[in-house]
Amino acid sequence: MYKNDEFPKNSEIEEKTIKKSDVKFVKIKKEEPKINKTFEEKVEPKVENKIESPKPNKEIVKKEVIPNEIQKKVDYAKKVDVQKSKELQKKVLNEQIVNEKESIQDKTLENFLAQKEPVSKEILNELQKLYGEEYDKFTKVQKAYLEKNLGNFQTITQRVLNRLGYPPIAAKLKIGGVNVIEFMFHPDGSITNLRVINSSGYAVLDDYSLELIEIAYKDYPKPQTSTKLRFNVQYRLY
Repeated sequence: MYKNDEFPKNSEIEEKTIKKSDVKFVKIKKEEPKINKTFEEKVEPKVENKIESPKPNKEIVKKEVIPNEIQKKVDYAKKVDVQKSKELQKKVLNEQIVNEKESIQDKTLENFLAQKEPVSKEILNELQKLYGEEYDKFTKVQKAYLEKNLGNFQTITQRVLNRLGYPPIAAKLKIGGVNVIEFMFHPDGSITNLRVINSSGYAVLDDYSLELIEIAYKDYPKPQTSTKLRFNVQYRLY
């Protein structure tokens, strides 16, 4: 038989078991590492406030185009302003030219009226008869020119008629009459729109009057401004 000393006591066995059990518990149960809250607090805001690089999209493309569009509008506005400025300058220049012409016309009228003789009632009545209400629409310069030269037109025309001779056919048929001639007489001495507005009743006399004026007008006093001439051409047998 063995001595009791060779076998451990119950208390010792329990202690050893307890110790072994403790060791085993320590090995199995592993404590999770504690997270440093201070570290988390520091890290989290950085993650939340992280600025992401902008992604290319249509809006960015549009923003790149906008400056060009604005520049085009600015350039267009400048062109419009320049054009308006030129138009304004042209308008002012035209007004100045018109004013200068009117000023020159007024001076010409003053000189013209100063040289012309007093108009007789007979000439005024003749002009009213020839032009009617249209005469009231003429300028002062045109009226002064007609009042002074109406007799000259008829005298010069009659003189050329006498030089050329009476129309042969009209002389043979022993016909006469009066027709009214009209045309525009210009400052350069040219005429336009020559026509008979009141016939003598004979085509031979009317046609002859047109040929007559084509020669006689070169001797008429030239007007300061384009003026409508209207006067009688008389055919009388002696």
